[in-house]
Amino acid sequence: MKYTISNTINKPIKVVAEKFMEPDGALQWMEGLQKIERLSDKPYEVGAKSRFHSLHKNKKFVINETIIEQNMPYQIKFAFTSSMGYNEVEMVFEKLNDNTTKQINNSYFQLKGIMKFIGPLMKGMFKKQSMKYLNAFKEYAEK
Repeated sequence: MKYTISNTINKPIKVVAEKFMEPDGALQWMEGLQKIERLSDKPYEVGAKSRFHSLHKNKKFVINETIIEQNMPYQIKFAFTSSMGYNEVEMVFEKLNDNTTKQINNSYFQLKGIMKFIGPLMKGMFKKQSMKYLNAFKEYAEK
């Protein structure tokens, strides 16, 4: 399953990238995220690994993250593994003008187990959740 979503952030690309790269920034805007466990010394370098501990609908789960590409302030790509499967998220930042940045989320999912069958039927829900995170980051970045 693949999809692309985007929004516009009313801040310069440099500010947006700095906010996105804050080591614990996601704790401020990613709903349900309880803790980020850094497994590498330099969190946003290619190959860096982290473990995200989240709570969603009173259910705890862990997602392992690996940085697979990084060309900030323009692009960063993450690989996530969890009990549901594998997910890649490429976050792209495009300068629209000196004070406006377009944020693009390209997502790819390779689901497993029961999610392999019901995931495609829930594509709208996946996109909605991703858009919720994009909008929460937008609000955080514009502060």
